[in-house]
Amino acid sequence: MKTLLVFRHAKSDWDADYDDDHARPLAARGVKAARKMGLWLTTVGLVPEQALSSTATRARQTLALAAEDGGWTGAARITDALYGASPEGVLHEIRQTSDDAASLVVVGHEPTHAQLVSLLIGGGHIEMKTGAVARIDLPVSRWADLAPGRGTLAGLYTPSALRPGAYRKLRKAVKNARKALETDDGAAA
Repeated sequence: MKTLLVFRHAKSDWDADYDDDHARPLAARGVKAARKMGLWLTTVGLVPEQALSSTATRARQTLALAAEDGGWTGAARITDALYGASPEGVLHEIRQTSDDAASLVVVGHEPTHAQLVSLLIGGGHIEMKTGAVARIDLPVSRWADLAPGRGTLAGLYTPSALRPGAYRKLRKAVKNARKALETDDGAAA
């Protein structure tokens, strides 16, 4: 069984100074949302073992911020092939993932991500808002065996669905737990 996390980049900054669409960065709201989603995914046990991302600035930033706050340490592959790709093109890239990884996060763009989720679960209309993550459970043992219609949509999560007060408490609890682990590691040495 494999788990695919389809992560649309967080909110970008249309007013920023950038040369072209590829270089458009995240907005302040997007930075916060990317961090929130990374921490939340880790808290609910959805830590990706590997990552695949578009080379677009906003996608790379989304992955980096989510990984930082979520404490993700798996390998990441950043590829131009995801920028402007079709759902089939993204599927091709996913199939190249090492089978050692039971879970993969793929960070990219709309409308491709919504179409990819629909393709993998065999149809339906999916709305991928900025910063949204779709969890797809796949009954395959090899990423190369991934095929349209074989997945099950196990969840669709958005930053706005996480209550601000609950997120602040969660962030504080994780920070305290990490601090306690560091203290325990230092005492054990």
